[in-house]
Amino acid sequence: MERMDVETLLMRAEIEALSTRFGRALDGGTLEEFLSIFTEDVAYRSGPRTLTGHDDLRAFFTKRAEGGRLSRHLMSSLMVERTGPDTARGESKWLVFAGQLPAPASGTSPYVVADVEDDYLLTEAGWKISRRTITPVFRDDGIPPPT
Repeated sequence: MERMDVETLLMRAEIEALSTRFGRALDGGTLEEFLSIFTEDVAYRSGPRTLTGHDDLRAFFTKRAEGGRLSRHLMSSLMVERTGPDTARGESKWLVFAGQLPAPASGTSPYVVADVEDDYLLTEAGWKISRRTITPVFRDDGIPPPT
C-alpha cells in the first residue's frame, strides 16, 4: 500500500468531514448547513430523484423537513482520489434508518443501504460536492421515501 503524503491526508480528512456534515444536515441540521456542502451548480441524484443547483436542493430539504422525516445516516468505506489540482472523486457506502417524527420511530430495519459516488471541487470555502449519485443497493419498500 502506498503511503499518503500530508496534502492527501488533509484532503481526505476534509472530504470525510464534508460527508459527515451531509449526514448531520439531513438528520436535523439547517438548510444553510445542507446547502453549504454543495457547489451552486451541484448535480444530485438519489435513485430516481434528480436535483440541480441550490434552488432544487432548497425545495427538497424544505419539503423533507416539513414532512416530519426522521433519519440517521451512517457512512463507511470512504475512498477518495485526487483527479486534478482542485478536484477529487470519492466513493462511500451509506446505511440509512428513516421514519416519521416524533422520535423514537417504531421499527428499526434500515431504510436503505446505498453506494454513493461524488465529485468534489476545492473552493475558497473548502471542499464541496459538485456531483452526488446515490444508488440504492438494498431498500425497505415498507418505509416511504422522503417527500
